[in-house]
Formats: sequence, C-alpha cells, structure tokens
Amino acid sequence: MKKKVTTMRDSNGDDVPLKYVSKYDKAKDRAVRKILGRFLRARQMLEGVVAETIAELEALADTKERLGAKGNFSARSFDGLIQVSIRQQYNIFLDERVVKARELMLGYVEKVLAKVGGNDAQALRLIVAEAFKANAQGFLSTGKIMSLLKMEIDNADWREAKRILQDSIRPQKGKRYLVCERRASTQAEFRPVRLDIADCWPEEAERSSAIKSENGEKGGDEDAG
Repeated sequence: MKKKVTTMRDSNGDDVPLKYVSKYDKAKDRAVRKILGRFLRARQMLEGVVAETIAELEALADTKERLGAKGNFSARSFDGLIQVSIRQQYNIFLDERVVKARELMLGYVEKVLAKVGGNDAQALRLIVAEAFKANAQGFLSTGKIMSLLKMEIDNADWREAKRILQDSIRPQKGKRYLVCERRASTQAEFRPVRLDIADCWPEEAERSSAIKSENGEKGGDEDAG
C-alpha cells in the first residue's frame, strides 16, 4: 500500500506538515517537478539520438578510412539533400614563447608609431593586441593568430616574432560537433536541423494547443503533496 504523504521538505531541509504549506506552494512544487521530469526524458532521448548517430557515422567512417580518407567526416543521402557530419574543432594553445613574440610585434608597432604615427600603425597595434587576448578557456583565436602569421612585413623583429609564434603553436582538439542538415534542392544551401531549446519557442497558437493537449492527457508524473 502506498504510503500517504503528510509533509513536504522545504529549502532548509525541514519536513513541513502539509496543512502549513500554502496552495500556491503545492501547485508550484508539482509544476516544477513535472517540468523536470519532462526535461530529463527529453535529455535522455537526445543522448540516445546522439549516441546512435555517432555509431552509424563511425561505422561509415571506418569504411572510408580503409580507402585512405582522413579528418572530419560527413555523409550525404543519395539525392544530395541530406548531410550529416562530425566536425572536429581545434584550438590553438601557445607555450611560454608567445610572450616574446608579442613583445617583438608590439615593439615594432610602437617604433613605427613613434616615427611616423598614422592610422595604419594604430590599426596594426590593435590587431596585434587583440590577437594575443585569450578567451575564457585560455585559448587564442585561431583566425587572429593565423592572420598575424600571414602578414608580410619587412622588419627583422617582425620576422623573428613570426618564427617564434609558429614554433610555439600547440594545436589541441576541442569539442566535436554533430550536425544534421537538409536542403530543398541541390541548388539550395544546407540548413541545420537545430536541436536547441532556444530555437523551439512555440508560436502562441501552438503553445495553447500544446498546453491543452498535455492537460488532456491521463496519468502523468506523480505529484508531491
């Protein structure tokens, strides 16, 4: 026989008799527990989708590897309208030599500014300074560092800085991304199928219909109190 619930535990860890819990607090507790259950089920389903998809793509990739292909992997439907990819992100990590490279590059720019000034030198100083700013994870922008390495400047310090910078680069694997895309025709651009909760906000009519449908369902999650 199911034990009758006579108390609800509050945020202090105390068990409060139901008669002292307001109607609103009971309704709020039921609602958030129901929502949590829904989110957990959706999360579990999504994890299953990702695991199954990766397994299928890796099986295809293994076949392709035997043909000599390397790197990121993608597969398209025979009609060319669906594409699924595993994309590997790489981050640039630079060792302690990056400090010397930064000093040489900024030193060159400061000398130019001291001699002739000008907007071009100011812009270059900004580009160099921004390139050496690390993100929250401690990595530098791959694109910005590569831009510096592509700059051909006839100056010994700049060339030395580029050499040091190139030697100090340590690429590290970052996140892997699973992408499923589709398009209306082979002349159209691929558009990803976004599994993003922020992209799933319903229109008012859809939201009302969903609420009515859910309220009409029998059973549901167990309520507290």
